[in-house]
Formats: sequence, C-alpha cells, structure tokens
Amino acid sequence: MRDDGILTFYDLQNVAENGRMPVETLVPVSTAFYGRRTVGINRLYAAAGANRSIDVLVRCFNTPSLPLVNNRAVQYVILEDGLQYRIDMVQEIVELDALDLTLVRLEDFYDVAAEA
Repeated sequence: MRDDGILTFYDLQNVAENGRMPVETLVPVSTAFYGRRTVGINRLYAAAGANRSIDVLVRCFNTPSLPLVNNRAVQYVILEDGLQYRIDMVQEIVELDALDLTLVRLEDFYDVAAEA
C-alpha cells in the first residue's frame, strides 16, 4: 500500500446569514489516506473523447464509500499540496476496501472553513 499523504473531503456549503448574498465555502467532512495512481491510456482517451481532463488519480484506502452530507456524497477534496479538486468519477474497489477517485483541479478556488 502506497501512502502519499492524507486528503480531506469537503462539502460546498452556503455559510452566509439568512437573507444575505450566498457565500459558498468548502467545509471539511472527513479525511483518508491516499496513494497516487497512474492514469492509464484507456482512461486518458476516454476522458479526451468526452472533452474532459484528468488531473490526478488517487486511491483512498480504508474508505468503502464517499462521505455523505445530508444524504448526498461530497464532491470536493484537497490534497496535502493545498490544491482543490472536484471529484469527477468514483470507482469502488470492494476487495481492497478502497476508492479510486478521478480528480479535476479547480480553476477558481473556494474559501475553506477552518477545521473544528
């Protein structure tokens, strides 16, 4: 098992007071150990055929499913390098109790709430 660090799952929430203009902020939900994976040629060509890009592919260990917030899966992660990514695709690896996450780097970063 490769361990490249810890990633943090985030949920995008409106933290503005009622009646105010929305302020979307990433709020931490949970963490997981991850290992970087090589993006295979089939996955790369499939993404290109759908006009998508793949920036990073990671495997989250001891993570059987994505964390849920209000019955919906989180959509964002931040790796230890501080870059923010949107989860583009999730593949479960049941035998390993792991997830492969295809990540796309965000062009414009969200504000990040401090961890409680």
